[in-house]
Amino acid sequence: MQRAQEEIEALRRRLAEVEVAARRYRALVDSSAVSVQVYRGDGTSDAVNGAYEQLWRVTAAEVAAYNVLADPQVRAHGIMPLVERVFHEGRSAQMPSIRYDPQKNESVAAGQAAWVASAMSPVVRVDGTVEEVVHIHLHVGELKQTEEELREHNRRLEEAVQARTAELASKLRLIESQQEVIRELSTPIIEVWDGVITLPIVGLVDSVRTAEIMDSLLQAVARTRARFAILDLTGVEVVDTGTASHLIGMIQAIRLLGAEGILTGIHPLIAQTIVALGVDLTRVTVLARLRDALQHCIARQGERGRGPV
Repeated sequence: MQRAQEEIEALRRRLAEVEVAARRYRALVDSSAVSVQVYRGDGTSDAVNGAYEQLWRVTAAEVAAYNVLADPQVRAHGIMPLVERVFHEGRSAQMPSIRYDPQKNESVAAGQAAWVASAMSPVVRVDGTVEEVVHIHLHVGELKQTEEELREHNRRLEEAVQARTAELASKLRLIESQQEVIRELSTPIIEVWDGVITLPIVGLVDSVRTAEIMDSLLQAVARTRARFAILDLTGVEVVDTGTASHLIGMIQAIRLLGAEGILTGIHPLIAQTIVALGVDLTRVTVLARLRDALQHCIARQGERGRGPV
């Protein structure tokens, strides 16, 4: 008899401990700022806390007929397999963020929509069956709004970048066009007499510019069928050995087209550079001034005019 009484007292103490734990759990759920919904083992709603009612703008009575396992919205969002795993296998699951609208559910038809991330935890009996499921909702509407704002900001930024890129590309084309005009103006080829063209070169002359000058000059010789091409270096004070070599090569290329190349206005420093190259100038006509070169060309044309037909 005494042993039976001791067992009864132990059971009473255990029951009191369970009741205390249950009250603590209920107090925790009721006072929590996080939305909590408790389902029975069949998926129907058993209880909700105040945060749930505040989040969804519904009362416990309005969701009394709700069954999460029969919710078409849950299935449409593709998370029903996770929910079924919790109920049928007794395994916890975390759900991705979704926008849920209780008004679209026939068993609720009230409340307001909200963006939520959620998690489900089963309460499992000793035999392994699920007695109930605790569902916690975390409101992520502000995060989603921030994501949308960030996505919209990125879209506008991409549009601005594309517009700026197009603007810069247009300006680049304009600059290239202007550079082309400047190159043409910096190397003007003038037909000063019948069959005589001249190219006054001004400013800094490097290998790149010399190559451009050669291309323009040779095309002009071929186009105009000129017999004389005068390179006036009066506006150039110094060139490097590579550029000087290109200038001499230009005279030789002119000769290959059947015309005579003439150098005028050579600065003393340029003369020293050409001498340092050791170039043979015996077949190159070099004169002091452009006027002298023009007189030379006119005289040579006069000599050809008096020759035998």
